[in-house]
Formats: sequence, structure tokens, C-alpha cells
Amino acid sequence: MNRYEIQILRSLKENPKSFWRLLDEQDEHISGFVERLKELLKEGIVVYRNGKFELSEKGKMRSHALSPYGSATCGHCRGGYDPLRFQEAFSFYAQLVTDRPLPNLDFDQGFMTKEDIFARISFLYERGDLERQKILIVGDDDLFSLALAATGLPESITVLEIDPRLVEFIENRTKEHGFRIEVYSYNVADPYPLKDHAFQVFITDPVESERGLITTLSRGAQALEKGGVLYFGLTTIESSWRKWYNIEKVLLEMNFVITDILRRFSSYPDSDNQFDENFYDRTMMRRLLDVDLPLPADVDWFRSSFIRCEAIEEPKPVVIGRVPFDRSFYLDDETMATPGY
Repeated sequence: MNRYEIQILRSLKENPKSFWRLLDEQDEHISGFVERLKELLKEGIVVYRNGKFELSEKGKMRSHALSPYGSATCGHCRGGYDPLRFQEAFSFYAQLVTDRPLPNLDFDQGFMTKEDIFARISFLYERGDLERQKILIVGDDDLFSLALAATGLPESITVLEIDPRLVEFIENRTKEHGFRIEVYSYNVADPYPLKDHAFQVFITDPVESERGLITTLSRGAQALEKGGVLYFGLTTIESSWRKWYNIEKVLLEMNFVITDILRRFSSYPDSDNQFDENFYDRTMMRRLLDVDLPLPADVDWFRSSFIRCEAIEEPKPVVIGRVPFDRSFYLDDETMATPGY
């Protein structure tokens, strides 16, 4: 019995679970997870009733030696980092994002919770990547720039963003409150538009197609100085361990070393993003199982790890110049939770 099967069986030994909660309690890529779940259904180890999966009698016998699932993480913090370390800035940010634009599915947008945003900020602060730093953000549907500005700690904040609604929203908030934010319209598939190696910190939550990932991280390499720090999010839901391996090799090639991986550090809730049937109908994962999965999801199942990398020499981008911007920029065989199908 491998560990992925153990994850599913012990989860169901605790109690019947929805597809989304099962997905949230394991870390295999979604296609592998679904194939494993299908096999357990075919073998009669798992059954599907009333919108939930549960162990059959055969499954209970199969899992008799396993302990029921129990979370081993702290329920009061975000991976050990206090989201309320900057309480005043947190409250200010909550006001700043009132009436924010909702995600545009054509750009694969989706924003994380305010608590997760400020857990990230606490982590940046601890690592010395916040105070008096020149920070560049590529893609800001999280409005992370406004959260950073609310702390008053960065030397400067620059945003490159494709969505004109977000560009206008950030510009308006910047004018209203006198923030040190510069925001530019930019498609990451286009050549990097700013001065090379001029920033100390680069932050992005990239698309998870391998081509899109490598292109975005290359823009970070072009932006950062020697010793600069690159932060990005990456899931196991849309990126297999093989893709992780390929990305790590590219990071090494660009002169980065991975210093930290905060597992499942950020969540993107359906409720806040107002992801509905239209969202799920445009994803490949909706077509993977031959059962009707109830919506809305009953757990924030889409979670990403937060990865910190540091440049030991001047970073060397592996992609320079324009790349094709088409369906394949967002989608590959693994991006099954990305709208676009």
C-alpha cells in the first residue's frame, strides 16, 4: 500500500468525505489522485453515496491497521507565521480591497484570503525581505501590493499586471493614499520592460503550465540583482513531482537556490472569488470522474506552497524576449483546475 492510497483510506476512515475534502487531504497530482480513487471504486473498497465517498466493508478491512486522519497542523496560525503580526495594516488592507474586481477566468485569476496574504508578509518580514526593499510583483490579482503598502515598510513597490481593471484599481488606491506604488500594464509573455537586475525582491503566483512557469520565473531572474530573492507559489494539484523537478533544475540553471518551501501555505476560497458552475465547467477536472460532484466545494481545496529562492550570483534568465501567448501558455496536461477548456 503506497502513501497516496494510505492518505485516501485514512481520510475516509475518519468519516465520509466530499471529493474536495479528499483532494485537500492528500498531495498527489489531481490526475493521479482521481485515477487512484477510480481504482478504489472499481475494487469496491470505496463507494460513493449522497455526494460523498466512504469506505465499504471491504475498505474497512483494508484499512484496519491505519489510524483515522487527524490534522497535524496548528489551527491558529498560517504555517507558524502570524497573519496578525501587522494588525493595523491588516485592517487597513481589508478596507483598501473593498469593491475589488472579481477574478477574470481568461487570465486564470483567483485571490487568496487576507489572512494568508498577511502570513506571507510576516514571512517576508522575518526573512528580511520587506523593510527598505525594492519589490516587484508580476500579476497582482491578490492586491498584494496594497497589503505591502499598508505596512509602510518597503522602499518601493512596482507592479506589472495584464488586467486593466486591476491596474486602474491599484492606481486609484495609490493616488488616494499616497502609496509608493508604480503599476504598469504588462503581459508576462512579452519582453521584460524594466531595467535589468534593479530589484531586490520578486513576487509572483504564476500560471502552472510548465512553459508559463518558466517564462514568469525568467522575468524574475531578469529583474533581480545578485543576492535578490524570488518568491512564487506552486501547487501539487496542478504540478506533478516531475514538473517540480523540472522547475527546480531551471532555478539552479538561473543561479537560484531554494531556501524555503512553506507547504500548503496559501488558499484560494471559492466563496471570496465567487467561483461557481461557470468556473468548474471550464476546467478539465470536472470531467475526470463519472459522478456528479456537488457544488459549491465544502473546503478551500486549492492550496499552494510558498517558495523562496535566493540568487547566489547574478540571475540568468533562461527565457528572454517574447514567447507565444496562446492557450498553451496557461494550459498543459496537468493544469486541470485552470479554466480554459
